[in-house]
Amino acid sequence: MSNNIVAYIDLLAFSNHMRENTKDAVMAMNNYNTILYTKLRDKIIHPVSSYPEELKELAQRCSIDSFDFFIPYSDSVFLMSNDCNSFVKQLGSFVFDSYIITARFCENPIDSSKPEKGYVNNYSVNENGEILVNKEECNYYPALFRGGLAYGEAFPIDLYSVLNKKTAKAKIITGQAVIDAVDLEKEIKGPRLIFNQKVYEQLNDDTRDYCRITPECSNMYEILWPAFKYIKQRDPFLLKKEIDKMSDIIEPAYNLWKAYKHMPFSAQYFNFIEMIIASTIQFFDKKCNLKDFAKSKISNWINRKEIKDKINVEKY
Repeated sequence: MSNNIVAYIDLLAFSNHMRENTKDAVMAMNNYNTILYTKLRDKIIHPVSSYPEELKELAQRCSIDSFDFFIPYSDSVFLMSNDCNSFVKQLGSFVFDSYIITARFCENPIDSSKPEKGYVNNYSVNENGEILVNKEECNYYPALFRGGLAYGEAFPIDLYSVLNKKTAKAKIITGQAVIDAVDLEKEIKGPRLIFNQKVYEQLNDDTRDYCRITPECSNMYEILWPAFKYIKQRDPFLLKKEIDKMSDIIEPAYNLWKAYKHMPFSAQYFNFIEMIIASTIQFFDKKCNLKDFAKSKISNWINRKEIKDKINVEKY
């Protein structure tokens, strides 16, 4: 049996969303499925090899060509790859894209006490042939994944299943690495992707630049997936403008935390805010040598939000 990297990712708070509104909860699944479908289409229409040399690294990390298996089950997904470095970056990019597709609804919320609240237009035609537009309230639940990654023995097998009363074979992934990945997913709070030393040892320096040791445990690491929002620019002016993109990621997270900070699950969103800050500082440090600039910009944001007592930017 060969060794592979395995990820087990789970939609955060999905069961709570289902209890509140089944239709809108399912929409969160559709959102990440849209991202997957788009990447699958891009892989065929615009393979990485078709991009100019200066864009190939960006195209590679936005692709999913390292995903040997992507097997959804309810609100969870099992993934497997034999390319650890591409997989870690592509998984981070996929999780980021799944979040950002709905994050904009929480960035400037209609109702600050319920940031995910929004409206969808329903169209109908009356007896006179006129088009009518009716606004229906809905919830744009953020598609946030929490997950664990492990490296070791992992392999696919076919098992018999019943689909629509007909016998069929379904693919699953099994092996010790699958068990380890599932166990790791339970160890954290917030939309985070953590992994152990075995995975870290497989990574090169470029991939490690997008990872850190977890604050909770010195022998665990996590993918700083919000960093995949940023692009290293050649122009110094454009490079410094890159940090302005942070608001697209952090404002929705802050609004969700602020709305629910009196609830037990608020720690999930606060940990997310902390990870966004860590991701931004590390990207501008490792990739751009602009750590002090990034910390200054983030300090200004922290002061504006009046949360200086909760987050100390100097610890990063």
